[in-house]
Amino acid sequence: MAISLISDGILILLLVVTLAAVYRFNRKLAELRQGRDAFEKLIAEFRQATGQADQSLQQLRVMAETRGRDLQQRTETAGAALDDLQRAGADLKLLIDRAEMASDRLEEAVAQSRVANQSLAAQKAVSDPGGALRREPLVNLGNGTGTEAVEPAPIDLSPTKSAVEVAADEAKKASRKSVLSSLVGIR
Repeated sequence: MAISLISDGILILLLVVTLAAVYRFNRKLAELRQGRDAFEKLIAEFRQATGQADQSLQQLRVMAETRGRDLQQRTETAGAALDDLQRAGADLKLLIDRAEMASDRLEEAVAQSRVANQSLAAQKAVSDPGGALRREPLVNLGNGTGTEAVEPAPIDLSPTKSAVEVAADEAKKASRKSVLSSLVGIR
């Protein structure tokens, strides 16, 4: 009986230790279940956040493509406008150069004409005894009643420039910039 009592005591002791271990194990399982619920909730929130991020990325891609196409169109339009402006600028420069050359030729022709007119007037004054001071009456037909003589306008007797002075003045004018080139800023 003593052996059975000792064996019962050992058996009771082992049952108490087993109960304590089962109790601790049960508590750990309860904590694990609570952690699993929190983990599942966390996974659900993560899936939702991932879905929202994916939608946002798709919207961003669509918006980027749209903006990219708009920017490309604007760039092409601006490039075409820039090309047009460059061509117009080149055309304008060509026109300005031609106008400047025409202006220079016109100035030279006027200077030559003045010199020729003055030399012709000087030759006429030398060859004609009355010269430029001779006065001849002008004929005016009037209003159809007949012809009547009208006295010419008075002659300007102010001293005229010699051909050398005129040529010097024209050389000064030719050396100056033309009005067109100074306004445009060329030369």
